[in-house]
Amino acid sequence: MFWRRNDNRASVFVDYEYGFVSMKELYHTQPDLAGWCGQLRERYQVESLRFFGNFLNPSLSDEVTPIREVSSDIIETNCNNGGAHMKDMSDVIILDALYRTVVQKRSPQTFVLFTGDGHFQPAVRYLVQDLGKRVELYGIRTTISRALRCAASETFEIPEQDAKLMACFAYITADFNRIAMNHDNPFANFQSLVSRVSRKNNVPKGRVEMALTEMMNQGLITKKRYRVSYDRPMINVLVPEWDQLIAAGLHHP
Repeated sequence: MFWRRNDNRASVFVDYEYGFVSMKELYHTQPDLAGWCGQLRERYQVESLRFFGNFLNPSLSDEVTPIREVSSDIIETNCNNGGAHMKDMSDVIILDALYRTVVQKRSPQTFVLFTGDGHFQPAVRYLVQDLGKRVELYGIRTTISRALRCAASETFEIPEQDAKLMACFAYITADFNRIAMNHDNPFANFQSLVSRVSRKNNVPKGRVEMALTEMMNQGLITKKRYRVSYDRPMINVLVPEWDQLIAAGLHHP
């Protein structure tokens, strides 16, 4: 198989369970399927766009409808496999589809893989090094296997630290600055902070939640237990790490 410079075709493989669970647990939101798929179709002639997952699981069953808005190629990975780990079965089924595609006589030059699972590293390395394919890897920030990242041709993290996300960083920092003007030890509740920043800056709540979680992941904001008064139970609050915010160029005392 030889590399063809004018081959703009791509096959896309989405480990949806990985993406959905990671976005929900880390960023309290769902993947932007329409936006992501739209960007891929602008860049490539997408020959196939396949979503893999255990959609019989109640936590994923409602996701079939939004997926159908971008692709009708949905592969159920629940195989009644006698107790074997379901995520491992999903990996096997994705790998099978990947290899079946690459051995086709006119397989595309580009393979797009949405996962962070290191189990895919040998397959990705084989496609890139042995077959000369281009493998673009998409994964949720902080969840991508280092070995998998190194094997891919290029890696894209979601969420990207784009201008809109960085603007939310500034809005959140400004809100803590406002609180600090009236309190020696500024703190905030996650949901109240999200609602306030969203309302004041006319920004979707989902984007603010994503930005706030990313700031926590980077150590710019810390979750702590705090007692508002001696006769009340301790609660979870968010506090700004001013030194880190200064180093990041977000706070200017």
